[in-house]
Amino acid sequence: MEIEDIKKLAVMARIDMDEDEMKEIAKSFGSILSYVGQVQEVSNLSGDEVATDNIENHKLHNIMREDIATNTRGEYTEKIMAEVPDTESGFIKVKQIL
Repeated sequence: MEIEDIKKLAVMARIDMDEDEMKEIAKSFGSILSYVGQVQEVSNLSGDEVATDNIENHKLHNIMREDIATNTRGEYTEKIMAEVPDTESGFIKVKQIL
């Protein structure tokens, strides 16, 4: 990329750059554009392609478990109610919000 192109981009982006900074950017601009191209290539994959790639290459699997209660009903009620500042008829009493 030429220095003149970088000057135009800097003006459009409202970035104040001196000549040395522009020369440094010009040197690394090719690798920056290459990286952006790689990101665009990945973002162009459809969801199915990404999911298939992950499953085939990384052997991912669903780790969900059944939603089963492991404690008995009321097991912790007394402990919880002993910690709250105010109760009424077996319920935790809180301040009115509205």
